[in-house]
Amino acid sequence: MEYIITFTNTSFAIKAEKTLLAQELQVGVLPLPSQISAGCGICLRIKPEEIRPAVGFLESVNVGEMGLYSREIRDERYTYQKEEIR
Repeated sequence: MEYIITFTNTSFAIKAEKTLLAQELQVGVLPLPSQISAGCGICLRIKPEEIRPAVGFLESVNVGEMGLYSREIRDERYTYQKEEIR
């Protein structure tokens, strides 16, 4: 499993990526999956062990409204589940 963080616009997504890379967290940029509806066409992929620090850093630099989804492979397809940001 891994996590997907979505954003309301591309500038927030880019700011978030730079913030997380500066904190030496592993982050990947992906096109927004068609199963997820958000205001921006890109999202960030984060490993489970890094999601709490990642969300904390992003909230501290105010990257705007974020969405959080878990992503798993089931029957050779990705499935997404909306998660609460705590």
